[in-house]
Amino acid sequence: MLRNFVLPDTLRSLKYKNYQFFFAAQALSLTALWMHRVAMGWLVFRLTGSDMALGVVDFVTSLPILLFSAFAGSIIEHCDLRKTLAITQSCCVCVALILAFCTLTGWVNFKIVLIMSFTLGLIDSFELPCRYAIVNFLVDKKEDVSNAVALNSMNFNMARMAGPTLAGFIIHATGEGFCFILNAFAYSSTLLAIKQMKMTKPAIGKKESTKVSIIKETIEGIKAANSFAPSKYILLLITFTGFFAFPVIVLMPSMAKGVFAGTPQTLGFLLMGVAIGALVGSIVMATLKSSKYHSWWATRTCVAFGIAVSLFAISPNSYIGVILAAPVGFCMVVSTIACNTLLQNMAPDDSKSRIMSLYTIAIVGIPPFGSLLAGKMGDMMGTRASLFICGLLASMCAYVIEHKLDIFHLKKEIITALNEQHVV
Repeated sequence: MLRNFVLPDTLRSLKYKNYQFFFAAQALSLTALWMHRVAMGWLVFRLTGSDMALGVVDFVTSLPILLFSAFAGSIIEHCDLRKTLAITQSCCVCVALILAFCTLTGWVNFKIVLIMSFTLGLIDSFELPCRYAIVNFLVDKKEDVSNAVALNSMNFNMARMAGPTLAGFIIHATGEGFCFILNAFAYSSTLLAIKQMKMTKPAIGKKESTKVSIIKETIEGIKAANSFAPSKYILLLITFTGFFAFPVIVLMPSMAKGVFAGTPQTLGFLLMGVAIGALVGSIVMATLKSSKYHSWWATRTCVAFGIAVSLFAISPNSYIGVILAAPVGFCMVVSTIACNTLLQNMAPDDSKSRIMSLYTIAIVGIPPFGSLLAGKMGDMMGTRASLFICGLLASMCAYVIEHKLDIFHLKKEIITALNEQHVV
């Protein structure tokens, strides 16, 4: 068992038993989820051959997250996060099995993909803020939350490295349907982990039993984020970055097949390049012992993220593309970890789920609008030109927001807030 060994400081969150269960389950589940995502992208491009179609699927998947995550954050603050996570994971199993059945029988079409994507997005609008918020209950010391967030990202990106590569070979050998089946079965690992967790207190943000207005609490959560300038600008930073830079992942199938004339394995290797950079970024963030450095990383990597996307867009071939995909992954992960950690650590416990639901909207609900724009531009002027322009716009927006954080001395306010929450 891990407790019999002296863990390096980078892995310190793994000394907590509940977090061990969660980490191990996520390693399996997320690998299968990345197989599912790659298979979905390849299936859509195979059915349509359109960049716009990839953007539409991403938009439909994330539309419920945009519409309902803020309300979901208010709702789940009054629910046991373990039970909520178990319910959402069970629903995801059903979606994956339905999609697998339709694909393997040949009944699948673009309309069915859209319906399943919307359903999965509706589930995710509850599951994602729940998954973010439950981390606070899996570690005993508040100062270890940032390390747990970084390890979650490390886990996510190790899965991103393995999942797409496996998916490329599986799709080439058997088609997309088998990837959906594996994803359905992998969700059971999270269900098992939830069952094994033992907590001294329920994982509930608010414990009062009085009736509350969900709409009122949602508005209060938005006001809380808006009234504290550092939270507002951090959310704006990741929102603009997500809108312009995140579509690079959505358009990867088009880069692999349409630009590089490759196969599913080409797509897998491109995403593996992203994952290698992301894994390095996760390790870097996990080594940070203090949250006070996260604002520096957040602003710098958001600017660099856009530059990395533009450079990747002009890759002359798939080999260079894999190499240039690594900085994309590094900047994407470091920026999201830094913003995630800052928001989690600055927010009080009784409003954390609502604040994190706004973060979920920023990184999941907003980027699909960017994917629609990038997809339309890709159909009109080519995938390369579309991603190049989006990367430049991402860097420009991030630079402007970074400048505002500096001139208004908001980074000092961030340090003050972290001190008040006893995490610096």
